[in-house]
Amino acid sequence: MNFISGLTGVRALAALAVVIYHLNQRIPTLGMGGWTWNIHQFIGHFSVMVSVFFMLSAFFRSLSYWKNTDTPEKIPAFWPSLKDRWLRIAPAYYVVLFISLITTYFVYGFSGMNMPAFFSGFAFLTWISPDTLFPVLLNGPLWFISFDMIGWIGTSLFMMGWFHLDKKHRVCYAIFITLLTLGLHFLWIHLPWSHTDGIASVWFPIYNPFLFFLHFLFGIAAAGIVNFLIKRNQKISAWFDVGTLVVGLIAFISVWMIRDLGDWVSWPTGPYHFPWLTTLILLTFVFLPFTRYLWKILDNRFFVFTAKISFSLFLIHGVIMEILRVFVFPSPLTLHTWILYAILTLILSYLFAWFLYRFVEFPCIPKKNK
Repeated sequence: MNFISGLTGVRALAALAVVIYHLNQRIPTLGMGGWTWNIHQFIGHFSVMVSVFFMLSAFFRSLSYWKNTDTPEKIPAFWPSLKDRWLRIAPAYYVVLFISLITTYFVYGFSGMNMPAFFSGFAFLTWISPDTLFPVLLNGPLWFISFDMIGWIGTSLFMMGWFHLDKKHRVCYAIFITLLTLGLHFLWIHLPWSHTDGIASVWFPIYNPFLFFLHFLFGIAAAGIVNFLIKRNQKISAWFDVGTLVVGLIAFISVWMIRDLGDWVSWPTGPYHFPWLTTLILLTFVFLPFTRYLWKILDNRFFVFTAKISFSLFLIHGVIMEILRVFVFPSPLTLHTWILYAILTLILSYLFAWFLYRFVEFPCIPKKNK
């Protein structure tokens, strides 16, 4: 048992679910009914895996602080850690960003190339405007990266503040940061933003760093609880397996029951069913490291490999889907061509994700983190 038992598998599942979610958006729905339509609606909620990624990022970042609770001199320095983080995600992200921009030119011409958005993406600042929310037109999932980076920074600053306070003030500090984050969210969404078109007009300004930092706070809390239990010699137990299965079943049933409502059943208004589904994810993170059987099932060889390339898989699958849609498969897709489209997307996404990890990601990872 260790801090990450089972969470490697969760990362793999989240990455696969995101790809399946985007493929599900392209499946022909004409004539679809009954159970197939219900399943289609249910998969439409796989977008919640973005919340899982946010919480995993906060979980692993905050662990470097939680594990040194009693040795504050070992708390990681901010700027060297930020440099390591940049080296971990920026090279592969920039490569895919450029590939997506070039592909956008060949598909849409100059009219599809929003250079201010591209450079905002390059600087991890896509969240600053509705016109920059998507750094390139052709690879929508790249919107996530800027939010993840600022959430990582927010997690670091939160943990630094936590350990510079006396223990008696820490709970008040956490409550204050939570209320401050909520306040900044409501202030942000009421600023006089300019109107835009497309999905950005629906997402912005609801999609903002303050709303998503609430998800990071849940990831921080999960890591803190796991650290607390490990330091008190909590043993692995089949009861944690049962707890994980019960939490998973509750999540499945609850999402199934609201499958036709979209993914904005949250408070404050936003995606990913915050905070109730976020709480179930937190419990999953807490239970898994202490399970007797489930962590071994989740951390199988295929999932370990998928988790290793998951960042590149997330980056590259969107542009592969668009290239196949434009240059290979006729429009509109039929069910048979969609099946071929989905299979080819998965194969090529894994192939190019491995290539990107092996020759771009891995060489740039600081040696101490390999």
